[in-house]
Formats: sequence, C-alpha cells, structure tokens
Amino acid sequence: MANTVFNPLTSAQEETIHETSIRILEEVGIKVTSKSVLSMLKEHGADLDERTEIAKLPEHLVIEALSKAPREFKMCGRDKAYDLALPADRPQGVNDGQPTYMWDIDEQRKRSSTARDLVDIAIVCDAMPEVDLFWPQVVATDLPPEVSNCHEFVASLFFTGKHVQHGSGNARDTKFLIDAAAAIVGSEKELARRTIVSITHTPLTPLRYEAGDIDAAVEFAKVGLPVVHLSMAISGSVAPVSLAGTVTLVNAENLAGAVISELSAPGAPILYSSESGPMDMRSGVFLSGSTEGSLINAAGCQMARRYGLPSQVGGIAGSGCRPGFEIGYQKAISGLIPAMAGADQVVGIGGFERSGCESLEQIIMDCELWRNVRRAWKGVDVNESTIAFDAIARVGPGGYFMKDPHTLKHFRSEILLPEIATLSAEVDSNVEPMNAAAIKKAKRLLAEHRCNEVEPEIKKNVLELLREYDESLVSGGVSTDYLNR
Repeated sequence: MANTVFNPLTSAQEETIHETSIRILEEVGIKVTSKSVLSMLKEHGADLDERTEIAKLPEHLVIEALSKAPREFKMCGRDKAYDLALPADRPQGVNDGQPTYMWDIDEQRKRSSTARDLVDIAIVCDAMPEVDLFWPQVVATDLPPEVSNCHEFVASLFFTGKHVQHGSGNARDTKFLIDAAAAIVGSEKELARRTIVSITHTPLTPLRYEAGDIDAAVEFAKVGLPVVHLSMAISGSVAPVSLAGTVTLVNAENLAGAVISELSAPGAPILYSSESGPMDMRSGVFLSGSTEGSLINAAGCQMARRYGLPSQVGGIAGSGCRPGFEIGYQKAISGLIPAMAGADQVVGIGGFERSGCESLEQIIMDCELWRNVRRAWKGVDVNESTIAFDAIARVGPGGYFMKDPHTLKHFRSEILLPEIATLSAEVDSNVEPMNAAAIKKAKRLLAEHRCNEVEPEIKKNVLELLREYDESLVSGGVSTDYLNR
C-alpha cells in the first residue's frame, strides 16, 4: 500500500468504526434484491428475511471474507507496460467517469457527450503518464442506450493500452464485457491471469445491493477479475450528516461487498472504495471536492489498510461548472488528502461539476496537479548526497549554488517543474492562460499520439462479438464508424 503520511483516525476511533460496522451488518443488515446472492448468503449462515430481502451478516462471515481476500494482485493493462501492482508503490491516478456531458474543447461550452468524445478522451489519457487506470469517461449518448455501455467498453479497449474499469447492470452486458476482454487476451483462462479489466459495483447507499449490479460483481469475481466495491455515501442525504457516521456506513458497505465477493469465489481480488462527501444543506446537491469528503475518503484508506485491502477513493474532484480557479482549489484539496492518507488509487482526473461533465483540457490540468500531489506525497529525501554538506562547504558563506555540480546532479529529481502552468507568455487567447495551454496540449496529443494497437485479427473478433450483441438488441445493428481514426 502506498506510503501513509496522514491518518485521520486514532487507533481507538478506527476500532470503534470497525465494531459499529459489524454491529450494523449483524443487527440492521443489507437489502439484496438478487435472489441468487440472497440464497448464497443464507447458505453460508446469514439471517435472511425473504419478505424484506434483508440479510443480516454475522461477524464470522466478515472475518472469513477478509482472510480470503488477496493482499496483493495486479490490475493489468492490455499493454504490459501499464500493469499496476497492488498495493501501490505510489498513489495511482484514475480519470473520472461517467456522465452524459462533455466540455467542448473548440466551442468552450457544455454539450451532450458522444462516442467520438470517448475515443478522444481515451487517446489523451493513454498519452498522459499520470493516468494509470482508465474509466470510460463519458456516456455515448449518440448511441442507442441499450448498447452504449458495451460500445464504451470496446472503444476504451481499442484506444488505450491501460487497464480498463467499467460497470454492468445486467447479465447480458456482464457476459459481453468478459467475452470481449477474453478475446483480447486469448481466453477466459488467460484473462484470469492477465486481468486487463475490472468492474465497479456501487451499492445504493444506504446498504442496498441491486440485482444486476451485484450479480455482475459476482460474475467478475468468479472469473478472477478485480471488483471495486464503491460506496458513494452523501452525508446528510443517504448517509448520516456526521463524518464519523458516514465513514462507518461506507465501511459497512465495503465489508458487505467483501463478503459477497469472497463467498462467490474465495480469493477474488477486491478493492475498498469510497467516493463520498457531504450534501450542500442549502441546495441539496453533492459537494464534490469538499474538505469533509476528502476526510471521509482518507478515513476509508485507513480502514482499508486495517483490513489489508488496496483502496481506490474519490479525489481530484470539483463542484464548479467550468474549468477554472474554483475547481482548481477543490481538486487540490480532494486530491492531496487521500494521497497523503495512503490511497492506492485516486479517481477524478478530467471531471468537474460534481463529475457531471468531462473535459480534455481538464485532464491535462489535473495531471499537472496530480504531479504536484505525488511530489508532496514523496516528501523530503534525506541522505548523504541530498544533505549537501560538501556543496555548502564548497560554496561557503555568501555564495551561489546555481553553478555548483550538486545542483546539476539533483535539480531534476528534487524540483518538479510545471509543464503548462508557466506557459502564459506563449499563449495568445481570451481563455485563461493555463486553460489555453492545456487546450493546445490536448489538441496536439489528439493529432500525434497513437496507443499500442489491438492486433487486426483480435480486433475483428471483438467487433464481431459487438455486432452480434448489437443485433440482439437493436434492429439493423449499430454503426461503429466512430472507431475509425
């Protein structure tokens, strides 16, 4: 797990949250609308009320699940150069997803997102080293809604070599995601070894696990693919208004997800996840990028560490309605705190307006921010060379270090130089200078960057799977012209 600089909870508070989470699962229980999952829980000792679909989980199920969950595993990329080892040796960056709106890079306005937008985002994220794992970042609203989810998945597989994380709400989509990923690596057996995809499962807070969504998580677990049990608790709305209450609810939901995954397939790889925060009590909307949300997610990192689970949490988030200063400070707060708390992965690169809109230039600006967050997390390297006694002795009182050999040797590793934040003199535009520099870089990447492409025969096989899937749902099928670049 990534180095921990900040723990928001004392040991006693951590223990109280754990004990109360167990009490919630034992006395309140979880609502599960999947008959197969309910049956599995009952078979393993859960107290089940079939009328209300409430399953109360005894503590021993939680303990057994945590004992079976792997402490180490990989989230592989289609390109092996992008394989991600967990626990992470540094905080890993993840892009945002998945709303129905895009910020138009040319017209500088919000509009409905398209399949081509998703392709463009995948290209830019593939080019940016700060994005370690890729979510299909927008919904392809120009495609039939029955099939858009799987088209988004295929576009992601084709236009980035990085690990792809997606979601599914029904058995048909789940099968397609697994079959398409297996076609990429050669077989389902090879997919269990080269886990190039993962799935996000989000319960309906508080404590509700929907058929389709939780069934998809079960199927991914059975194949050996990572499942992110993502709690999206909103304090004062679907979670207690107190931070401690929200953290406890998040923890209970993650423990319940762990139980379901490990009962489905002992040893299934899982990630502890929270993308939570408070509600604005004036308007009723989610306060994305808040300090309180950052503390909740940081506490989630600490609880994940207690259980030996890798963590993926929200951050680099903002509530502002367009790229600019407001979301800049929110993203700085929400990215820095969980990174310092030892998050393995932090999600949010490229999004704003409470993850309701995505932007190519925001991806570039957020990567600049994320470089600085990781530099802060890295801290101060103190050793015989960096302590610089010999350099201080050479230069002496009243001297100047710029020409000293020590400066030449260490300045690249010690000082993070901005890539776009200081380019205002090079930009002639009515747009804010940093935004204009980001726009310029995003357009250059779209024109020049090419990812490691899928082999033609494999691509043909995946497209045939997609064609069969489309024709089973949409008369006449669906065009894939957006995949032609």
